[in-house]
Amino acid sequence: MGDRHAADMAMKIEASALLVYRAAWAHDVGKESVGREAAMAKLFSSEAAQDVIDEAVQIFGGLGTVRGIVVERLYRHVRAFRIFDGTSEIQRLIIAREVLRAAPAVQSH
Repeated sequence: MGDRHAADMAMKIEASALLVYRAAWAHDVGKESVGREAAMAKLFSSEAAQDVIDEAVQIFGGLGTVRGIVVERLYRHVRAFRIFDGTSEIQRLIIAREVLRAAPAVQSH
């Protein structure tokens, strides 16, 4: 595995954790709505997990698809997370709705 691949995988995992911590912090400090933060954490983390496990399967080669190997099991679980916790497109709609709601209204002249 090249250094670049290991660095990219680690960076995606760390960024995912930070988004989850940010959503939890917003909830803990009593932010009225944490929908945007939660959706961003879910979306980014599920897609990052898919990217990381795809890379792991590539690294393991054919062995990465053998039933019972940890990488194969993680691949199946990661795919399920993207479906069960709300599809990526639903998370994008939630994020967009919250971003647009917070954006200042454009005035026409």
